[in-house]
Amino acid sequence: MTRDRILAIDIGTGSVRVALVGLDGRIEAMVQREHDQLTPKHGWSEQRASQWWANAEAGIRQILAEHPSAANQLLCIATCGQMHGTVLVDDNLRPVLDEVPLWNDKRCEAEVRAFSARDDLSRIMTLTGNPPTTAWPAFKLMWLKTHRPEAWSKATGVLMPKDFINACLTGVRATDLSEASCFYLLDARTGRYDGGLLALFGLDPGFLPEIKAATDVIGAVLPAVCRSTGLPEGLPVVAGTSDMAASILGSGVHESGVASDSTGTSTLLTVVSDAPRPAVGVNNLHLANRAWGVFTILDAGGDAMRWARLAFHDNALSYAEIAAMAEGSPAGCGGLVFLPYLSGERNAARHNARAQFFGLTRRHRAGDMHRAVIEGSAFGARRCLDDLTAATGPISRLIASGGGSRSDFVLTVKASIYGLPILRTADAENGIVGCAMIGGLGLGTFADTAAAVRACVRFDREIQPNPAWQDKYSRLFTVFNDLYRLSAPFYDVLDAVEGDYRHAAPGDEIH
Repeated sequence: MTRDRILAIDIGTGSVRVALVGLDGRIEAMVQREHDQLTPKHGWSEQRASQWWANAEAGIRQILAEHPSAANQLLCIATCGQMHGTVLVDDNLRPVLDEVPLWNDKRCEAEVRAFSARDDLSRIMTLTGNPPTTAWPAFKLMWLKTHRPEAWSKATGVLMPKDFINACLTGVRATDLSEASCFYLLDARTGRYDGGLLALFGLDPGFLPEIKAATDVIGAVLPAVCRSTGLPEGLPVVAGTSDMAASILGSGVHESGVASDSTGTSTLLTVVSDAPRPAVGVNNLHLANRAWGVFTILDAGGDAMRWARLAFHDNALSYAEIAAMAEGSPAGCGGLVFLPYLSGERNAARHNARAQFFGLTRRHRAGDMHRAVIEGSAFGARRCLDDLTAATGPISRLIASGGGSRSDFVLTVKASIYGLPILRTADAENGIVGCAMIGGLGLGTFADTAAAVRACVRFDREIQPNPAWQDKYSRLFTVFNDLYRLSAPFYDVLDAVEGDYRHAAPGDEIH
């Protein structure tokens, strides 16, 4: 039987998805199992590593049970996943602390602030290609070492979410260059861990996973996993990559100067470059191919709509119904502005920023508030985009991907606020498609990245800005920026009122 299917696994912030993907990039079947974010205090965001694996294992078992012939058609497994989730493991690759601080967790703010005061910060930013932020695993490890000493004493290594799943599948401890490029422990020029940074953070090289190319085969599925899931013995597993790099590749963005807007839980704006471009307000990560992505991020990009759906409707309405309500409201929502910083803000001096509605009147209704959430997320992304283009220069093409790209209305709001047309991919599951491309490249099915893109990526249509909205959005963007600047002193006051959220007890969970 021909082996012409990839089993793609995506460890997302909202769910684990397992899919069967053909070598033409078409998704033939997919199952999804949701999991919660745990937020014990403002600025904290956790998930349980054991839940990721339980969902992945059950998802594999389900999809193979529903498609009995698929197991013998599999070429390999390729994973992608949310970045920066810092899983401490023991010698047996089991988590020593099940509650994992995620990419949007801000509890190590004090460590980042102290590090940012270093005299040699400019040199370190040039070395790593990045400014210090609460997202990077090096700072999360600093916090864990101080505040979770019992777990730290048992830990012999660290893995990121998709690397942990790969370890469960194969028993191999490895990561890929995309993940490692954002550990804040890597020399961006050489692609290797830097001894000086390891010493600075008090880490032994053996504590860190070996760095592989995303397409490298790292091992085969363990016999015990084959028995529990129905996977065939000897099935190879490639290193895979970050969900960001997989989504960028799966949307066809791989050439210098092309930009990506990938909106899922967050909004990631990325321009492909031949080298890192360190600058204020931007970050750099290695992509799944031989290129760098210069990027900015809005942590609450799509998560703001998810929050509004929960807060206003207890998840009873679909996202399509919410977008339809918002579309019935006029542009600018009658002077209502929303700041989307529900989980703080990573790429700014104010990591403890708060969300807010401004301009509420008695005439406003739910549709106005939903549109304000959509517009506010786009304004927040526009702030990021301005920082990005200042570092990279003009954008030649902007391609939208991810679940947040499916609504024509939402994309038209974005295009009007960005002042740019936006090309949309035909398939929303770009991370899954990117995984399949990586698997195919790793097993020699595609000659190179360009060939994989030609085989697997299709586009829908280009969304244009709405000229009737643009003047109003230009004026409201000024209000948005002023609100952010003038609200800054109150964020620390609210922290003090709430208490020191950096030292909450584990298990003090709010779902």
